[in-house]
Amino acid sequence: MKTENAIKILVKKQNTNSNYINNIIKKSVALYGAGRVGRDTLRVLTTAGVNVQFFLDQAAFPNQKIEGIPVFRPDDTIFSTRKKDETTVIVTVFNFSVNMPLLHDNILRQGWKHQITFLKFYQYFAAAMGDRFWLTRLDYYRPHAANLQAVADLLSDEQSLLLFKAILKFRATGDYTVLPQPDLNNQYFPQDIPIWKTPLRFIDCGACNGDTFLHIKNLDLPLEAMAAFEPDRDNYKKLAVVLSQNDPKIANCSAWPCAVEADTTQFRFDGSRGAGSVISTSGEQVIQSVSLDQALPDFRPNLIKMDIEGSEYGALLGARETIKKYRPGLAISIYHKPNHLWQIPLLIRHLTEKGGSFFIRCHAFSGFDLVLYYIP
Repeated sequence: MKTENAIKILVKKQNTNSNYINNIIKKSVALYGAGRVGRDTLRVLTTAGVNVQFFLDQAAFPNQKIEGIPVFRPDDTIFSTRKKDETTVIVTVFNFSVNMPLLHDNILRQGWKHQITFLKFYQYFAAAMGDRFWLTRLDYYRPHAANLQAVADLLSDEQSLLLFKAILKFRATGDYTVLPQPDLNNQYFPQDIPIWKTPLRFIDCGACNGDTFLHIKNLDLPLEAMAAFEPDRDNYKKLAVVLSQNDPKIANCSAWPCAVEADTTQFRFDGSRGAGSVISTSGEQVIQSVSLDQALPDFRPNLIKMDIEGSEYGALLGARETIKKYRPGLAISIYHKPNHLWQIPLLIRHLTEKGGSFFIRCHAFSGFDLVLYYIP
């Protein structure tokens, strides 16, 4: 499929004004997945006057209830074949770690024949559900066909172009099967693009618990210096322990309990989401953010990685002088917001006037952990 065809599929007028969803939810409705997405879906359906009878969840425990709704395991023997036939299951799972085609097959094998994927359901209730990472209403993309084509024209290898087209088709159709198998083992260090310059002078934005640092050690890559930024208190404590135990040969290694943004300021921060903790006006923590240009003016990085829950665009602006002066390699997440798919590649093109190579690779399921790699 040509890139322009994939773009047309994504930006064309989408029809969600039909009786399809209404006819289905008149039946007995169950939600598969009792996490955050399942609870949000329950709220939306309840507001719409839909009676959700029960949750299904593989980790359900006896007598569990959510908002008064019982939670059962999908293979619970209380469900007759007739009950399964009469029930529509809305699969309320949307995260990086689940192989969705496999999950849908497992639900079918357990006897639940009538399923709606979360991506299909979402498009009928997008306004009520709100943007979720890259997921948004489909008409959002319509004005951006030229930007999407500009990104396609930037990409430096066939694998990146094929993945880009698959991402566009996936977002347009909700068909999980169009996505290639993600590279689950080599995030930020894919084996099929040019290797980063070594010894690494590495800035890790969104260092979490030190997992990328440990990956560098496992790869036995020479590491000359490292600056790691992690605003979440619990993650930062783990990061500090990992660095203190593993970095005796690195003369210049520092950990910052800060977020990275366009400028030095303070934000409220929601640390309740684990690895997905994010800047939020309702957050219970107040965190400090810094710009890389101000915090590390003389660090001389040759690799900057950013996985910072939607703050990547601002953080790149806050590193523009560093990028222009030292021309580091970049590994930047582009899945946290819908427009990051084109905004971040085009910003990097602008910041790196001397050119370079652009690649994209996916390192999780369902289009999560989509990373843009820039090689100067």
